[in-house]
Formats: sequence, C-alpha cells, structure tokens
Amino acid sequence: MKAAIGWEWPIVATAAAAVALGAGSYRLVAVPAATVAVVAAALTVVGVVRRGRVDEGPEDDAAPEHPGGLREAFVGGELGRIDLVLACDLLERKLSRPNLRARTPAELDRLVRVPPGEFRRYLTRRIAELETRS
Repeated sequence: MKAAIGWEWPIVATAAAAVALGAGSYRLVAVPAATVAVVAAALTVVGVVRRGRVDEGPEDDAAPEHPGGLREAFVGGELGRIDLVLACDLLERKLSRPNLRARTPAELDRLVRVPPGEFRRYLTRRIAELETRS
C-alpha cells in the first residue's frame, strides 16, 4: 500500500519550524529556518495534490481494465462475441483490406448466435487468416 504522501518534506518542515521557534529572537537563525519550513510545507501540499491527481481513475466505471477489452470479450457472451468479430474486422482492414465493408446487424446477429464450438472454430480461422496476412 502506498503512503498518501512522502515523509521527507513534512519532516523537514517540522524540523525547520522547531528550529525557527527555538531560535526565538535570534533572527539570523529564525528567518532562514522559517523560510525552509514554509517551503517544505508547500512542497508537501504540492506532492499531495499531484499524487491525488495521478491516483484518480477514470470517472467512467465502465472503462475496460485492459486495452481494447478483448480479454473480457472471451467470456462476455454475445456482446463479447460482437467485440471479437469487430476486432478481427478492424485488424483485417488495417492489414490487407482497407475497403472491407462493415457487417450488417443481421450478419453480426447470425455470427454471435452460433453454438460456442462453432464460434471458436470461426474465430480460430479468422485469427489464422490474419496471421498469414501480417
């Protein structure tokens, strides 16, 4: 588990503030120590704000964890099958057939409703064809 902030700057700020307070009216020590304390405190705040922005995830909870969401598509039922078919079509367009027409909803529906074994064979054949074209 990551710490919310690094401990370096808060320790420096605390130590410098203690030195500044301990210096009392001896300004030659108190002013530089107070300056260091303020700067270290400001760096602590900047670190907390910056870390908070980095750790924030996307606001959309539906965003896939993996690029393209293809890993989940293999167990995603009909919607996952649609993603796999469209991904294969996209790869085919990029590799060899830029003018490949988009599938009609009826074609997609027919493909995703086939039995699992038949869909796996279709997908295996498509991937093999794509590999030969790459």
